[in-house]
Amino acid sequence: MKTPNPQDSGEDMDVRVVHGAIWREFAEPIEIWRRAPWYLRHSYVMMLIGALVYLLIQVYDWKEYEEDPLRRLERDIELQQKKENPAP
Repeated sequence: MKTPNPQDSGEDMDVRVVHGAIWREFAEPIEIWRRAPWYLRHSYVMMLIGALVYLLIQVYDWKEYEEDPLRRLERDIELQQKKENPAP
């Protein structure tokens, strides 16, 4: 580190010190959550839960897991016939 010149106004041009001082001025990411009003935080959480439930319901097809393989085969045959012969 350089020895300060008495004519300087207390400024230090050491890059590490300046860089550290700049980073200390920024708030930590958690502060964004803490400073948000309670109604925004609750609405964000509710939107996230709603989106997860929506995606899980859309992805999970209950018909794929029928207990009886014969019923599943019949259903697949019916779907195949509907595709081949669409109703007018």
